[in-house]
Amino acid sequence: MNPWIEALPAFLAALLIFTLPGAAVLAALRVRGLMLLFLAPAVSVSVVAVSAITAPLIGLPWGLPVVLLGTAVAAAGAWAAGRFIPALRSAPAAPGGWSGIAAVTAGVLISLAMTTALLTMVAPTPEQFTQGYDSVFHLNATQYAMEQGNASSFAISGFILPPGKSSFYPGAWHGVASLLAVLTGASTPAATNLVWLAVAGVVWPLSAMFLARVLFGGRRLLLVCAGIFAAAFPAFPWLLLQYGSAYPNSLSNALVPVGIALVLMILRPAIHTGLEPAQALAVVALFLPGAVTAQPNGVFSILLVLTPLLLFLLFSWLRTGFASGRRGGWLRVALLLVVMASAGGALLALPQIRSLFNYASLAFMPFPLAVLRNATMAPAPIWFPAIALTALVLAGVLAGRRRPGLGWLPAAAILLVFMYPLTAGTDFGPTNIMLAPWWDNPERIAALLPLLGVPLAALGMVRCTDWLSRRLPSFARRKARPAAVAGLAVVLALGNPGLWQMKEQVGIMYNVPAAPDGLAQVDAQELALIHRLGEYTTPADVIANNPYNGSALAMALAGRTMLFPYSSQAELTPDQFTLRFWLNRVDSDPEVCAAAKRLGVTHLLDFGTDYIPAFAHPRSLYPGVTLAPDSAGFTLVASEGHARLYKLTTCDGTPPG
Repeated sequence: MNPWIEALPAFLAALLIFTLPGAAVLAALRVRGLMLLFLAPAVSVSVVAVSAITAPLIGLPWGLPVVLLGTAVAAAGAWAAGRFIPALRSAPAAPGGWSGIAAVTAGVLISLAMTTALLTMVAPTPEQFTQGYDSVFHLNATQYAMEQGNASSFAISGFILPPGKSSFYPGAWHGVASLLAVLTGASTPAATNLVWLAVAGVVWPLSAMFLARVLFGGRRLLLVCAGIFAAAFPAFPWLLLQYGSAYPNSLSNALVPVGIALVLMILRPAIHTGLEPAQALAVVALFLPGAVTAQPNGVFSILLVLTPLLLFLLFSWLRTGFASGRRGGWLRVALLLVVMASAGGALLALPQIRSLFNYASLAFMPFPLAVLRNATMAPAPIWFPAIALTALVLAGVLAGRRRPGLGWLPAAAILLVFMYPLTAGTDFGPTNIMLAPWWDNPERIAALLPLLGVPLAALGMVRCTDWLSRRLPSFARRKARPAAVAGLAVVLALGNPGLWQMKEQVGIMYNVPAAPDGLAQVDAQELALIHRLGEYTTPADVIANNPYNGSALAMALAGRTMLFPYSSQAELTPDQFTLRFWLNRVDSDPEVCAAAKRLGVTHLLDFGTDYIPAFAHPRSLYPGVTLAPDSAGFTLVASEGHARLYKLTTCDGTPPG
């Protein structure tokens, strides 16, 4: 049987994780029909993430009981809010019911089918894993959450920190993936792939359809096309999978359209319907925990897309103040400055926010070319323009700006088009400040355009269909017209050469080469030895390694404790520091031997000096580990080609004992 078919029950479990908690909470808030379906994944992420944070505080291990408890508490809170807050008590249940459910279902299923087809082409089994730089961290963090029974965002990065230290890292993704693994017994790589597929194939299309509905109305053809086009843009969700496998950012991006739509319903309820402002505000309160713990830059992405509208509203607010008198106007200016300064100060007080400004990407293409590449949905490594999608997005912009209250849409689209050139096409210093929420990273920024581009392309498709219907009455009268248009949308999506070029690039990231190739974390020989570690080691053993040669993946792939489980470990204990530089002296230096004993080091996994392309000279970062195979303290016990496993047999001249 096909391995992906065998994984179907686990995939369905992932969908339940993304839907049931949020649906229960929203139902308690009297959100009904399609609104509940659209919003359930975003609220579910919040429930899972907050439950994971709360679990260790109340002494419970991570698992289904904690999520059920968190769901019950959140639902009770939502019910109480709806009963005792006047604005929520008087708000009617969400209108529309289940009208349009067939269109939404069709859009999601088609999008899921397209995404699944491409994923299974590059990953023959769910056990495959991407070999990007960030993959090691995310796989190991998920494994760590399962081993420790703790998926809190304040503990998820503990495996790369000294004992007793903690730091916030957005762990919603790892909470969902580890929960799926605990519930189904899926391996860490399989759980990771299945959660990514659920996000890319279901959560993201639902979010895109929700934004399309709030922006342009609930026409069924619009919803179907939005679902289909959610699978058509190479820049999202595929680019973030190809680039380092930025799983948390993928989850965050998939939720951004929901945040945009909720804000619009609060700011302009007469134009953007679906929920009453009080209900939308309550859902925002439920949405934000998940947005922040998925990846905080999602909040900045929402603000970025809405920047033209927010600036217009602020300008109108200030103008109204000055119209009533200078004093009132200047008071509003002062209030605005105080709020901005307070928000900026609060953010900069967080070390995680300050660290964002440490990154800057060098320009790698001319600015005009970067504009053209992004505008035609072909950011690097894609070079072939998506002509049909670009035309549909442009048609959507032209049609959307004529709708009441949507004059800001063209400016938002232009802003997103120019964001990518600011990082890929220039080294202008101030742009690093503006793009800091996304680490000034071209791939993360390129993935923003589809968040608005998908609803615009769907609107463009609908408008082109209407134009054709007016000129061909026979076409307009055909009952099969919606199906024909949906079929054409699929053809246009799959006919985009850039999508297939991206598929090839993602395939490279999933590939396990037969021998070291300078790109992959591990090759076939190294992977084979990782799979044999259970024959020679136990989970209690600590295996020394150089994380820059891919050996750190043994934590997630074999459930083994690695001395250095990730390459970018900023903080090391004194004993780790000693072994990093002097492990090769373990047989002769008492201090090195003592450090190895305190850390419980029993083995050495040597994958040679084929390092991942992260720094110019990573070999110098772990010289003690690199030279340790030549030490008399280690004895070879297993090998696969060039990959070798050694056992620590002599420590300071005596058996380690």
